[in-house]
Amino acid sequence: MQYHSLTFFDKKKCGHFFEFLTDYFHSHHHSEEQDAGAYENLLYRVKRPYTTEMLDMIDDWMGLPERVWREDTQREVMLSLYAIKYPDTLLIESLTESARSDIRRLSAYLHFTHHTYSIWDEDSLRGLHKLGIDIPTTEVADPFIYGAYVSAIELLKDVAPFTCFIEHDVPRQRLFQAALAAYGRE
Repeated sequence: MQYHSLTFFDKKKCGHFFEFLTDYFHSHHHSEEQDAGAYENLLYRVKRPYTTEMLDMIDDWMGLPERVWREDTQREVMLSLYAIKYPDTLLIESLTESARSDIRRLSAYLHFTHHTYSIWDEDSLRGLHKLGIDIPTTEVADPFIYGAYVSAIELLKDVAPFTCFIEHDVPRQRLFQAALAAYGRE
């Protein structure tokens, strides 16, 4: 899924970001607020078959309030986690309004169940904007906006020099998303 601004991508704008990507990643991922140990632990604790307790662990790490979903909404989200396959985001459109109500929550569930989807983060959006990639902000899980966000981070991975790919226990999507968050706050 492509987004219009990605077609005008200027790799030259990324020079500083790529040069300091590992520093940005470490400053965000290893911050007290992010709790790197709990994140890395979750990568191995969230596995098939998914349970509501696993979603609770993700919510807890994200600092999200308790879900107030009916049982059928929770079942709908759980089933969608099995059905959605990277890099597709269009199935999000088929979710009910309640299930789509929080992009941060849904993106975190997708990240921890697939390891390839990026966690939605306002600081990361600002980082993309600084690189010339403008993704609109949203509270609800819009499949086109979230798809553009995922595609933009994938594009950065594709054009990044090999020096950006440090050895670490996190998926590369997280490496770039965390670095973008720190870059966006700078």
